[in-house]
Amino acid sequence: MKTINIRLLLIFLIGAVLSCDINEPIDNPDITNPATIGILDMAFVCRVQTIPASRLRKVNLCLAYTSDDLSHGNYFIQTNVSEAVTHYLFELPAGEYYYYASVICLSENDSCQYAGFPGQFGHKAVGGMVKVEAGKTATYTTQFH
Repeated sequence: MKTINIRLLLIFLIGAVLSCDINEPIDNPDITNPATIGILDMAFVCRVQTIPASRLRKVNLCLAYTSDDLSHGNYFIQTNVSEAVTHYLFELPAGEYYYYASVICLSENDSCQYAGFPGQFGHKAVGGMVKVEAGKTATYTTQFH
């Protein structure tokens, strides 16, 4: 019985390897050519008037190739965010990208809920499309409402 399972596994693995098309072209942009690279300057700013700045913390800043990737959580960049950093710079091939940024409210009682968060320790997120052009710097600022 054990040898039958090993043979079936071996046949499956050989079939999987042989079914791969190794000549398939890859649609990756040429990231080695500096002429096709642009800079994305994301200003991660969160201003909520009813919550003190000391009670808000940055959580995520992520980039995805498509809006579907963004909604499924398939990010190609997920950067470490810090309260000490406002501008995050990314060198990317020219094209359109989608971003996701989130913050958390640490205030007590109903303050977070009054400010539009789902409650204490609740997250507020924003996202959108950004466009990077070759040889240029694109500047975007997060807009938390």
